[in-house]
Order: sequence, then C-alpha cells, then structure tokens
Amino acid sequence: RLARNRLDDALINMEIQKAGASLVSCTENIDETPSGVLVHGIMSSISEFYSRNLASEVLKGSVKKAEGGGLPCKAPTGYINVRSFESGNEVRYVIIDPERGQLMKWAFETYALGDCSVRDITRELEKKGLTALPTKTRPGKPLTLSNMCVAFRHPFYKGIVRYRGVEYEGKHEPLVSVETWNRVQDLMDANKLGERTRDHPHYLKGTVWCGT
Repeated sequence: RLARNRLDDALINMEIQKAGASLVSCTENIDETPSGVLVHGIMSSISEFYSRNLASEVLKGSVKKAEGGGLPCKAPTGYINVRSFESGNEVRYVIIDPERGQLMKWAFETYALGDCSVRDITRELEKKGLTALPTKTRPGKPLTLSNMCVAFRHPFYKGIVRYRGVEYEGKHEPLVSVETWNRVQDLMDANKLGERTRDHPHYLKGTVWCGT
C-alpha cells in the first residue's frame, strides 16, 4: 500500500510537470528540487504511518470490545444499538428491539418447526410489517430473502458475538434459545438454505404417483 501511494504521488507529479506546472508548498519546504522531493517523500511516509497506526488502534479497540461481549458494529435486525452516558463516560450496548425483536423471534421459532421455507417466513414477515431499522439517509425496507438467510445464520440471536471469524460470549440478551438456533441451522443445511423447493399446484397432486 505504501509503494502504491508513492507511485500515485509520482504519477501526479508527472502529470503536473506535463502541464508545465510545478508543485510548491506554502508551509513546507516542498518543491521540485532534490531536497524538496525528499521532504515530500518523508511527509508522505509519515502520513501513511499515521493512517495505518490509527486503523490498527481502532481494530484493537473493536477486538477488545468483542472479547468483553460487546458488539463493535451495527446490531442485526431485532436489536438496537444504544448509547448512553454514565458518570460522564459514553457507554454503548445492544438491547432487543421491542417491535422487531418479537417478529424475529417468531421467525426463528416458526422456521424451526420445519413446516415453512425461508421464502414463506420472509413473505409473512413483510405482511406483519417487519422492516430493517431505518437510518438518517435510508428508510426502513422489508427484509429480502437473502437478508433472512443471513439472519438465520447469525449467532448473535443466540447470544454469541462473532467478530473477524472469532466467537465470544455476548453480554446482550439472546433472542432465541441455543436449541432453537441449532434446529434452524440443521434445517438450513438440510434444505440448502431452504430455497430449492418450489410449489407446483396441480389438480391431480396427492392422487397420482409415479409407479417406478
């Protein structure tokens, strides 16, 4: 990445030179002289270090939060990210959405019975009015079939925080029992995400069978 950034800087300088202009800084000793080019390279390296170091510190904080049972990202449908202040310190945690939580719980428990496909559950949730949590720039929309397939695989609903491929015991309240979640996984595996079945209504269905 550092080499790529330096290459980009070199290409930009070449384009500037082709245009008959030169790069001159009003605050740093940067120009087209050898010393100016050296200063430019040093400052680029410092900026790259700052960016990488900042990203590393953010990642460390996120991993530490996950290890403590917190969720370092947006909560899945059925939960709400909450921010409060305690003794002057900001505290972030996740609680069950009073409306969407019950619908997602119904979805898991209904699918676990084995009588409905993921498509059936998705359609019924749309009828019940379930939508994703809206944001400042995007209104809440009904969950799609792929959304539900992802949700049914999410261990957060059984009380587990998964971050960067590692699972931790979460501090949040589970929406479904471990048994229900495992049953859903078994059905999803058996039905290949539950979406290969198709309804083909026919007036002879149930009365005529193949003799082979």
